Amino acid sequence: MRIRSMKVDNFRSLECMSLEFPGFYTAICGKNDAGKTNIVRVLQGLMKNEEPYEIRTESEFNVKDDYPKWKDADLKDRVIRLNVELSVNSISDEGLFEFLTTYLSISNPEREIIVGLEYAYGGDATVPQIVARVSDVEVEGIKAQEVLKRIQTSSTILFYNSTSPSFRFGLGRFGGLFSEISATYSQEIDQATKTINSKLKNIAKGQQKHLTDLLGRLEGKYKAGLSIPSYDFDYLPFSLRLSDGKVDAEINDWGSGTRNRTHILMTLFRARQISEAPTSAAKVTPIIIIEEPESFLHPSAQAEFGRVVQDLAEEFKVQVIVTTHNPYFLSQSNPSANVLLERKTERGQLRETHRVDTTHENWMEPFGIALGISSEELRPWHDLFFKRAQSILMVEGESDKKIFEWLQDPAHGDKRLVGCSEIFAYGGKSQLQNTMLLRFIKGRYAKTFITFDLDAEKDVSKSLSAIGLEHRKDFLPIGIDAPGKRDIEGLIPAEIRQIVYNEHPELVDQLRSDKKEEKDAAKNLIKKHLASKFLEISKPGSEHCEEFYKVVKAINRSIS
Repeated sequence: MRIRSMKVDNFRSLECMSLEFPGFYTAICGKNDAGKTNIVRVLQGLMKNEEPYEIRTESEFNVKDDYPKWKDADLKDRVIRLNVELSVNSISDEGLFEFLTTYLSISNPEREIIVGLEYAYGGDATVPQIVARVSDVEVEGIKAQEVLKRIQTSSTILFYNSTSPSFRFGLGRFGGLFSEISATYSQEIDQATKTINSKLKNIAKGQQKHLTDLLGRLEGKYKAGLSIPSYDFDYLPFSLRLSDGKVDAEINDWGSGTRNRTHILMTLFRARQISEAPTSAAKVTPIIIIEEPESFLHPSAQAEFGRVVQDLAEEFKVQVIVTTHNPYFLSQSNPSANVLLERKTERGQLRETHRVDTTHENWMEPFGIALGISSEELRPWHDLFFKRAQSILMVEGESDKKIFEWLQDPAHGDKRLVGCSEIFAYGGKSQLQNTMLLRFIKGRYAKTFITFDLDAEKDVSKSLSAIGLEHRKDFLPIGIDAPGKRDIEGLIPAEIRQIVYNEHPELVDQLRSDKKEEKDAAKNLIKKHLASKFLEISKPGSEHCEEFYKVVKAINRSIS
């Protein structure tokens, strides 16, 4: 099952909030008290969290406590309204699908049906008012309540709060996985169940005789009857042990970060098992909600785990909704899947939550909040944030990029550039001064290698070293240590450089200008002309490429 959209009126800070969930992964982000947890509370309260050992004693929504504090309304006039639109699949949600189409007499349903739930609580009504829409059928009253009840009792949500990990199967222990085990092993499980139950019955008979003999000593002469219930593998508890090659221990003996990741992955695995399980009246693929999955994780582990969770959500076709403050858990494939929440203020007091636009040109807003830097600083880095690549080569400008892309040509033989799946022009050495941004990029990719002009080495190397990057292993200044050659164009042979100077004497004169703007403009144009002329004249393997091959060798050694 998957949530398509939701609308909330008058629940805590959600005075009038509409959200859409475009894919299998959604990241809800924002500053503290922005309203992230309120979104989770709505979904938990409406669809109910699977807590098999928890007894609910309170109402899910309370107009006295949950109605927005700043709205002046009598208790009898307060109404909380919720609207949720769900997608139910005929295969992965077969149990719920069959119930809805049969119960509501929906003929020839599509493979995927849309279920709309409207829920109103408060006002003059003593019980919640519910309207359900399934395909073109609308029901209310008892029928609508039955639809909601079936959804609520179908374990539609698996919830995990990383900040206070209290896993539903008990700390460090799991259970219930066999109930959704694949059909491949179901026959073996059935046979094992029969064997064990047969042996248990024999044990019970022996114990019954001993017990009868014991009770026979009593004056009443009692006869004992002893029975053992059939053992059910559907909810067989099991312990999980982890090993790092040296230590083999129960999961509780590992650090909080390791336990946190393991519990989340097991929840994802369980959801996939349900979606792939054989036909069952209870079959509904759950939605997974995780609060702050980055908790207790080292930054390098956050980067890796963020990629894993997002990839598995798409691969398993299981909807995952996370609340996060961490840039690595923001969607890095679909900017519209990043829901940024913000609270309005009035006279210094917090008011309603609203969603900040994160589509198109505003993609960088959530990342700016998470990284603590200006959104405008991120704008030129769009491609680097959303590329699906393992390794990245960062070069200073577009001219550099064209040269390195040419060096990837197989015509260069064993001297060609290999290993980097993407080349990105970062737009000047000043961009490398932002260590927060560079640290994120470093974690974002499995391997990052940075090049820059030799004349910027002193300042740039200091910034890169500050975030743990190493010379020649992670970055390399390019150029020849001689006047006029301390940049990538300094690697271009002198004869090609002279051709460009002869073709553009006006730019050479402009380099002598006492106006910085004119001088910089001339320098950039000459760099562009030098790169173009080099690519026009040079042939792979020729002596023109020798200085570039030295750079390529260093990059290949690091990335490969």
